Amino acid sequence: MSIHTIGDSHSYNGWTGIMPHYLGPVLCHSFGKEKLNRCDIRNFNIKDGDTIVFCLGEIDCRCHIHKHIKETTTYQDIINNIVDNYFEAIELNISISQIKLKNICVYNVVPPVQTYNTYENPKYPYLGSDEERKQYVLFFNKKLKEKCIEKEYIYILMFMTII
Repeated sequence: MSIHTIGDSHSYNGWTGIMPHYLGPVLCHSFGKEKLNRCDIRNFNIKDGDTIVFCLGEIDCRCHIHKHIKETTTYQDIINNIVDNYFEAIELNISISQIKLKNICVYNVVPPVQTYNTYENPKYPYLGSDEERKQYVLFFNKKLKEKCIEKEYIYILMFMTII
């Protein structure tokens, strides 16, 4: 039995003894919208009895959700849509692969950085205030947990509090 992580940079940093499948700086939004065109687990040598952990959402919260907020579209609306599509893509991957997985897991979105003490890459800017991005992460993780309960997946929460 092997454990496979699939996703952005949080799928391979800080993990040992795990088989990472780095998709690049991928948005959870893109994973959910593009489904198998973005990620097809049949390409990852995952076998019956293995566990998979999906790790996406940090980039969405850091530099994308804020720019899509409108007078009629709240960050909650945006996140609900992203999470619904994310889980549809996960379910599609699992059903099409026909792999009998031991566990299906979803990793929380990590806490946002504080802009005053962190280098900001201009390619991936911080959009929204520290407090706004904190609210995006908290709501995103709430929705991930709810969906995991609904789908009987394991929700991996590594961070209980956010500064």
